[in-house]
Amino acid sequence: MPENSAAENSTSTTYAGIHEFLASDSVPSGLIEIEHQGLPIEILNLPSNSDTTFVCFHGAAEKDVQLPWFLGQGVTSGLPVNRIFISDPSLRKSTDFNLAWYAGSREQPDLQEILADVIRRIVRATGGYNVVLFGSSAGGYASLALARFFPTSLALAVNPQTSISRFYSGAVERYMTHAWEMPGSEMTELPATVAHDLVPAYSAGFSHTVGLIQNAKDWFHIQNHQLPFVDEVGESENLYMLMDRWGPDSGDGHIPPPKELLRSCFETLASCHGDWAAGLIASGFQSETTRRHVKRRVVDTAPAKSAS
Repeated sequence: MPENSAAENSTSTTYAGIHEFLASDSVPSGLIEIEHQGLPIEILNLPSNSDTTFVCFHGAAEKDVQLPWFLGQGVTSGLPVNRIFISDPSLRKSTDFNLAWYAGSREQPDLQEILADVIRRIVRATGGYNVVLFGSSAGGYASLALARFFPTSLALAVNPQTSISRFYSGAVERYMTHAWEMPGSEMTELPATVAHDLVPAYSAGFSHTVGLIQNAKDWFHIQNHQLPFVDEVGESENLYMLMDRWGPDSGDGHIPPPKELLRSCFETLASCHGDWAAGLIASGFQSETTRRHVKRRVVDTAPAKSAS
């Protein structure tokens, strides 16, 4: 069930525009709605006087989801961190698509930069400068994309896409049609403000930390997203990887790890005060992240063959 219970019980503050929000003297807790170029940016801000802030992004909207969607409240509940949940504003345009990667729309071609400004303003208000950007699948893409704006942050990405155009063509076409009103267009035709392929963006270098969590039986994402990414940055000292097999053997394997595993990882990261390398290693991540190491994890986690 979508996690909006906290949102329903929160006070709400509306800003007429992004400049009004960024220039405000203080940042309220609870629901924040910022009108930006015709679409609302909807945020759930839950500060806790911590030096660490978790920012959570959702993936594809479930069929019964009600916007705004603030995914991750349950698994992060009670952590000694400030928590920010952001609902993808592009999904407000139409019910004919459910996935937008927080990459923007015709109305908001600058969304990635604007979200970075919004997060930065909230972090400045709370003092939680140790920032973890977390998401799964398309939310993982968003965490990787937005972390580039925060040099000391951690992008914690679960089964993420790393290039939108290499996702399933139907979902990409619906996004281009309904968010950008550009049916039949290639993503290369989008404005330069949109980072739609993170492989070249990361290959140019990055100073923040990346914790990549990948299901070892999600072969579509391993082949189309993880391997092209690690082929470019797998030698980076800022990249860590956690791979294992989760979920039933049938299906496509695009399944996140158990909530107990994520919760344990969150608890460790919440207490490491920005020492992301130590927190990730303590959570079972490995620093060996090349194509060879990915393939080794696929083999090592495969179920044992039954004796003939």
